Parts: sequence; structure tokens; C-alpha cells
Amino acid sequence: MVDTNFYDVVVCGGELGGLVAAALLARRGFRVLLLGHEAESAAFEAGGVALSRAPALLPPLDDPQSARLYKELDCASLVKRRATASPFVRVALGKHRMDLTADAAALARELSRAFGGAEATLAAALERLEALGRIAEPLLATAMTLPPHGFWERREVGRLESLLPRAGNDPLTPLAADHPFRAIAAAPAALGTTLHPSDVGSVAEARAFALARRESQVLDGGLAAFQDLLQQRLETFGGDRRPRVEPVGIVVRRGRAVGVRVRPRDETIGCHWLLWAGSSSSLRAALGGAASTAPPRSQSSTLRVAGYRYALSLLVGPGALPAATPSRILAIGDPSRSLLEDNAIAVTVGQPAPRDPGRIPIWVECVVSAHLVDAGPSYLRALRGRIVHTLGRLFPDLERHLILRASPYDGLPPERAGNVGGGGATEGARPSPPLLLPAPPPPAPPALYARAAPGRFDVLGLPHATGIKNLLLVGRENLPGLGVEGELVGSWGAARLVGGGPVRRLRRRTLLG
Repeated sequence: MVDTNFYDVVVCGGELGGLVAAALLARRGFRVLLLGHEAESAAFEAGGVALSRAPALLPPLDDPQSARLYKELDCASLVKRRATASPFVRVALGKHRMDLTADAAALARELSRAFGGAEATLAAALERLEALGRIAEPLLATAMTLPPHGFWERREVGRLESLLPRAGNDPLTPLAADHPFRAIAAAPAALGTTLHPSDVGSVAEARAFALARRESQVLDGGLAAFQDLLQQRLETFGGDRRPRVEPVGIVVRRGRAVGVRVRPRDETIGCHWLLWAGSSSSLRAALGGAASTAPPRSQSSTLRVAGYRYALSLLVGPGALPAATPSRILAIGDPSRSLLEDNAIAVTVGQPAPRDPGRIPIWVECVVSAHLVDAGPSYLRALRGRIVHTLGRLFPDLERHLILRASPYDGLPPERAGNVGGGGATEGARPSPPLLLPAPPPPAPPALYARAAPGRFDVLGLPHATGIKNLLLVGRENLPGLGVEGELVGSWGAARLVGGGPVRRLRRRTLLG
């Protein structure tokens, strides 16, 4: 089949890492096409209002790995202007409230107030946890690709692993196994990374805890606004987007990816490089029979889905939250239980839009095991009621000031003010006629994965290389133990594999009609 178009780089999918890599490569002079990104869109419509299905909790802007990315995309000032600094994370553990701050003395006072009598033990555990969280910082700030690509980069990661504690080492020793502080230390990773809480290792836990104590950034408008920003950067640098075009197959010739087949038009788009910004399982489906031609080491390169991140999006009035409510709250019900479902929720408070100051966006997230979600949306519908009950305990005035509450994942209609739980219609409105056709099933929430293999540097996932030349996997599965930070670092490494430098141009093939 003849290529109808040809690009230097084609990015299939809309995961955050793929959008960042597409914008970086367009900035470096490549001819880039983005397609198949609508399925990953964070924006959804509820009751005539556009909402974001998740917040955009960005790592500190002064970190080298973040600063270099925003500088090259020429959006550092824009992100600073549209982001709200969150200087600490508040943890609600039963009746206790404590703030995880970068000030070691202030944090020691918070823990002493909550767990008096164990100050020396907690101080030693905090010191070991902080030291472990800092070990990976020099590696993340380098220009090397992560996960490592090639002998020299694997050797550097091996050097880092030699500095890590041995497998099975517990940095919180000698705290008892049921001490509540263990749940506090584990909550940022359980609710912020792309790993199921049962698969989070010590390095991932320590890194997430270290970031929770620092000043992170909550971007106004949530993940949908961050996606829009990256797509605008892509178009500013000359990249193309094709809406309503779905990739259905990858064209492989002589072990090299040379194009992608799309629908609804039966056409093939040629490329030098193909970046798959989606799950590894969808990549194998797109490869079809070509997956069997890859080397044996890459034929089983998929991560097992162990859970999902369920989310509720809310709009509330100004009186719904107490004064001085922080932007990030982690609420733990019973520290002796697993940090799943309504026992551990993350609440992110955004800023109201300048033109509509009476609507404050709130996102509520939790982890649900995979087998409960795979059976259908009925469990998520029941879970939604329990999460609302937990929110009512955290914010007693929230229901009185609720404007809108919705989720794209459970199939329930949005709840409006004055009709909470009533099916999403406003007061006095005429009920809508019954639908003749069944509603389509809701999309699955973002997947959380089990670790690919045991290892001391437990933030690593699948490599970018797929075993097929010029075909890279770019997304949440590359560095699942780092969450959003891992997506930014992984996208930088993928762009480096394609470009090899900031101004390199690939040979462009001209097609004649």
C-alpha cells in the first residue's frame, strides 16, 4: 500500500509522555504528526460543563529535569503563571491532621504531636527515608535515557543500584509493622505513582514521600489544561494533529516500523520513527503478527494491570472548604488496612477560573483492584457513594455548597446542586424520556501496574525499545514508580533516542501525487 503522507515522527496516542515527546521533537525541527489522542483526553462533559478527569500535579519547577523541559518548550513562564504552589501535603489520619513539609523541625513537631513518645525512632526513620529519596536525583537530572538504553546507561543504573539498600531492607526499621506512620509514608506513592500499592518498592515510596514534602505545582484546569498546553506547543512548533483518526495497525518491513494504518479512511501514513503513546498491550494488538518477529526478549514486554485509579470531579462553592485548606490532602481511614478504595483517597483542590470565581474544582482519587473493575462498572457505582461519605467527614459543608459532581468511569449521571444523587437533572426540570438504545459502557480508569521484575531500582518499567527498529513505547509504563515525574523524564529520554541532539533533522522523503 502506498503511503499517503510521510512524517519524520508519528506519535500514536495521547498519554502525557507521548504529548511531551511530540512537542520536544517538533521544537527540534522534526516533522511530527499526532493521531489517536482523543481516547486519552482528560476532558469530559458532564451536565453541559467541561471537566477534567484528573488534576495536573506537576513536580517542582526548579528541579533540573522539569526546568530543562519547560525551557526547551518555551513555556516555563506560562506554567508558573497558571500553576498554584502547594508547599506541603496534609495527611488526615483519623482525627489527626499533620502537614508533610520540607522543614524537618516542623515535621518533627507534627509527628511528635501525633505520635508522642517515639520522637527518636521517627526521626531516624525519616532521615533514612529522606536519604533514600535523594539517591535517584542526580540520575534523573542527567541527559541519559531512563529506562536505560544501551550498555553505558545500564552500567550507570547499575552503579546507582550499588548505592541502594539490599532487597528486603526496610528503611522504616525499627517501627512496628502496624505503626500508623508506615501508612503515612506509603500514601504519597500509593496515590501518586502508576504502580498498584502492593507493588510499590522502597525507592518509589521514598521518592514520592520526598516530593510530597516539597513545593509541587497544581496546574489550573487540571490534566485537560496540561494536555491542551502541550498540544498548543506542538502546533506552535509546526507539528500536525489529526482528530478522529484511529491507528489500527503498524506497518513493519525488514524488522523496522515504516508506517501506521489508520481508519476511518483506509490509508497508510509513512514515517521514519513511530512513538506509541499508549499501553504495551494495545501496541502488541496493533503489531499483530509482526510482534512475533521481534527478538524473544521483547515478545513478552507487557505489564500486568493490577488496579485502576478511580476519580471524581467536583465543582463547589467558596464556602465548601475551611479556610487555609491546602491544595493536596491525603485521607487515610484505617492505617492497618490496605491503601485502597475509600480507605485512602487523595483530594486535590484547584483554583477557580478568573471569569468564574464562584466555582472551585476538586478532584478525588483512589485505587481500586483490577478484578473489581474488570467485572463491570457496578462496583465503582457503589464505591462512589462511600467516597462521598468520606468527603462529608472531611468537609462537613461540602454538600451544601456542591455545584456539580461527576465521574467518567462509573456510568452514573452527574449530580447537581439541589438534586444530589437524583440522576443529574436540575430542580424543576422535566425528566428526560427513556433512551431507546443502551448507553455505551464507560471507559476504564487509568491503569495501575504490577512491577515488571524485582529489582533494587524499583521505579523502572518497560524500556522504550520494543525489539522493532524505530518503534518506541512512550508512556506511563516506562517509569511507573515515579508517576507524573516519570512520564516527563521518560519522554525526554524518548526524544533523545529519536533526535540524538536538539537540531538534528532526518532526511525527509517527498511524495509525488
